[in-house]
Amino acid sequence: MNKLICKSFTFEAAHNLTTTTNDKNKNIHGHSFHVKIYIKGEVKKNGMIVDFFILDKTVKKLKDKLDHSYLNDIKEIKTPTLENIGSWIWKQIKPTLKNLYKVDVARKTCGESFSIFK
Repeated sequence: MNKLICKSFTFEAAHNLTTTTNDKNKNIHGHSFHVKIYIKGEVKKNGMIVDFFILDKTVKKLKDKLDHSYLNDIKEIKTPTLENIGSWIWKQIKPTLKNLYKVDVARKTCGESFSIFK
């Protein structure tokens, strides 16, 4: 039977999209981003799939970089679309979280989300 744990966090950030057909999105604007990180695995002898302490440290590093930032300044994200932000988050945490299963990034007020999973 498959088992997942999830860690959620939010961050506030600004960006602008030069590749969009919507002229309003070409201007700098901000969003509240909601992220969920899913780890898949078996419950080990210690009663955990992964220690939430490790997960919390990983999330803190991400949040420190993303929260109240201008996403266009993060060169590895390139164009800061939901797709690119989610893929960037995956690449940042995969080395630490070997059983990473899924990352969701959403802008709930826009009704938009992106998921990347294996």
